[in-house]
Amino acid sequence: MAKTKAVVLCSGGLNSTVLATMTQQEHILTMMHVRIGHRADEREFELFEKQVDFFDPQHHISVEMPHFVAIGGNGRVDQDRDLENTRASAEGRSNSYIPGLVASLLSAACSWANVIGAGKIMIGVSEDLGPPGPRTSSIFPDFSREHVELCRNAILTETAPRALTVEMPLIDLPRADIIKLGQRLHAPFEMTWSCLSSGEEACGTCYGCVNRARGFVDAGLADPILSREMAGAQ
Repeated sequence: MAKTKAVVLCSGGLNSTVLATMTQQEHILTMMHVRIGHRADEREFELFEKQVDFFDPQHHISVEMPHFVAIGGNGRVDQDRDLENTRASAEGRSNSYIPGLVASLLSAACSWANVIGAGKIMIGVSEDLGPPGPRTSSIFPDFSREHVELCRNAILTETAPRALTVEMPLIDLPRADIIKLGQRLHAPFEMTWSCLSSGEEACGTCYGCVNRARGFVDAGLADPILSREMAGAQ
């Protein structure tokens, strides 16, 4: 049976890297990266290029969505706002939440999938990545199953009768289980970035940093990025 061509939305983060590794084993891998001009934009793009070399997908593309910076209104794209310390956050929308982001990513993937003849779009969202911090979908509402399913239904309507599907294989997995899965699949964790800011070292306090650190601890594995930073500091 012929393999289906699948578009993986690749941010350079842990989830999308594990998803790309999984997808390459089951489908024909294609990779899309979207640059939105946020704080970690340069670092994530650099890692995406490294991942393209590593995975050697059939197709890859990077597109820009500068309107998120022009609109502003959140700590991820507005440099004049401070990113909140996730250890002190509670249930409620995060100031790093970008309304409309996931829908925009899926829309771009839908357009490209139709051009290259892909049958699937893969997105690495999880409803609850686990502690520390609140439930993921409570601070990033578009990371919920309901939201992605609504987007999927819109895409199915738009692409009928071709039936382009949207899949979210990691939606029920906490970060530790995603890391364990990536370890089994030999995902290149050393080519990932979770901090919401760019820099030589991760900030250690944003949602991405604290959740990543806890995930590796709970998975019983060493984080290659953290290990490299600690080695460089010695």
